[in-house]
Amino acid sequence: MLRKNGVRMAVPVAAGVVGLLVGAVAPAAAAPKHQGGVHFGFIQYNGPGADKGSNASRNSEFVQIHNAGRSAVQLQGYKVRDKNGWTYTFRSLKIGAGKTVTLRTGSGRNTSTNVYWDHRYRGRAAYVWNNSGKETATLYNAKGKSVDSCSWKGKGHASKAESVNCH
Repeated sequence: MLRKNGVRMAVPVAAGVVGLLVGAVAPAAAAPKHQGGVHFGFIQYNGPGADKGSNASRNSEFVQIHNAGRSAVQLQGYKVRDKNGWTYTFRSLKIGAGKTVTLRTGSGRNTSTNVYWDHRYRGRAAYVWNNSGKETATLYNAKGKSVDSCSWKGKGHASKAESVNCH
């Protein structure tokens, strides 16, 4: 995890494999401390296979929100925004301590563990996260304060999934 101007910069998971190989000959560095509170976890910005616009394909794009706190947090009013301004606003949803909720790009029935971007914004039959180039996900609390941000640079592979660990 890199920091630039106070924004966490995540390195795509594939780069982490290279780091493991390099780590075999380089001295081990201390693992970063796990971030507390509500924050991004794993983001799959490019689902497996070609982007054909199907609901299953769009739902393979997702952002995980993790509560590392010791008590449940009401997410109502929290927002997830991409660099182009596409914004999802959470309705009433409580995330338990140590729990994760997954925000999927496509549509479906909201549950306590999965929410769907299309459910909130009807007619948004498109992808949210850029598969190639620079992208940033920002998480805002109900008061509009940025509580987490994760940036990455996708390679745009047409046939394999790309993701980033933003913890």
